[in-house]
Amino acid sequence: MEENDDADADSANFVPQIILMVILTLINAFFASAEMAVVSANKNKIKRLANEGNKKAKAVEKLCSDETKFLSTIQVGITLAGFFSSATAALTLSGNLAVILEKIHVPYSSQIATVLITIILSYITLIFGELLPKRIALRNPETTAMRFAKILLVIKAIFSPFVKILSANTNFLVKITGIEKDMKDDKISDSDIIDVVKEGIEDGTIEEEKSRMIESTLKFYHLAAKDMMTPRVDTFMIDINDNQDENLRKILSEKYTRIPVYQNTRDNIIGIINVKDLLNFFHKGNLEKLNFKSILRDAYFVHEYIEANELFEKMKEEKEQMALLIDEFGGFSGIVTMEDLVEEIVGNILDEYDEDEESIIKLSDNKFIINGKLPIHELNQELDLKFDEASSEYDTIAGLIVSKIDKIPTSGENIELDIDNIHLKVLEANKSRIKKVLLEKNKIDEEIA
Repeated sequence: MEENDDADADSANFVPQIILMVILTLINAFFASAEMAVVSANKNKIKRLANEGNKKAKAVEKLCSDETKFLSTIQVGITLAGFFSSATAALTLSGNLAVILEKIHVPYSSQIATVLITIILSYITLIFGELLPKRIALRNPETTAMRFAKILLVIKAIFSPFVKILSANTNFLVKITGIEKDMKDDKISDSDIIDVVKEGIEDGTIEEEKSRMIESTLKFYHLAAKDMMTPRVDTFMIDINDNQDENLRKILSEKYTRIPVYQNTRDNIIGIINVKDLLNFFHKGNLEKLNFKSILRDAYFVHEYIEANELFEKMKEEKEQMALLIDEFGGFSGIVTMEDLVEEIVGNILDEYDEDEESIIKLSDNKFIINGKLPIHELNQELDLKFDEASSEYDTIAGLIVSKIDKIPTSGENIELDIDNIHLKVLEANKSRIKKVLLEKNKIDEEIA
């Protein structure tokens, strides 16, 4: 009879203990879910909602304003829930289980009961108190964060004395160990941002075109004007000493808006002609009074190694559309337009006069037609070649050929040369630049064989 009474008493005590364990696990789940939601929430989205007057979003912003205190509050809550859960299990559940094991004559019943309860409790806490609530919070972190924000602010205020003590101790330890300095030096780099963007492409949250623009924007700040210029040999220019009618014909045939003008040599640039100024003479029918020198505008000169972002800001501020680049010896090296700078970020912009030419046209495994404007480093990368990329004499395949033959070939002139087992032949050129080049790999080896 007494044994039955003891059993009933044990059962009566067991139910409240289980209920208490469930409550403590739910408390743990609440803090774990809240932590994941607030940390993972899109801060820009929360800020936008807060600016629109959403009170819950404002509460989330308040939590995020001091993330260290928020995380400390969460940790205090999780620690207390875990402590009371463990204490309950150790004092009551393991004792009840030990009694049951003793009745069926299991040796070391007390120790076995403690181990079993610890394993079961750890499993339940890990699954239902940590992993599951965090997984749920990650599905919609902004909504979850706003749902919990107000009660978290209340809990934060209650735990504030404990958090201050813990923060003071933590800050002291961080200071004496020198970790704080390392944390300040641990800044987010461009490569970190690019990695995040690539992850966004993989999971479908960022479109590939947007990713390319983000990456181009970051790279833009590491470029010099020289990296995006139209080289000297490819720049359309006119000599003021040439026949004016012939110069006018050239300008109209090339369809450029701004044309650099030099006197005798390309290094002696005396100004810029804007086609809009020519239109005034056409409109008024005063072509016989046209004098190029009278309509020259000042050229805008910069050093070729000026940073791209600095040049962009200067051209925007001074309302310039074209910059003429000068090398360290004062010689003219090329031009950069505002369009060139913008294209580095958004990609190629074609107008009605631009030809969408392919840079490389493959004729066979070893034979290609190359656009004369193609930069040497891109050519090397695309065709696995080893042309010198560090040369100060050229930047493009056209510039490479001009540097070797020391002139710009005339139209119809047969120009062929061999460089490092690569055969080059000029297919198309005009007075100012080489337009197309035939490139043949391993031709010398084939002829010897």
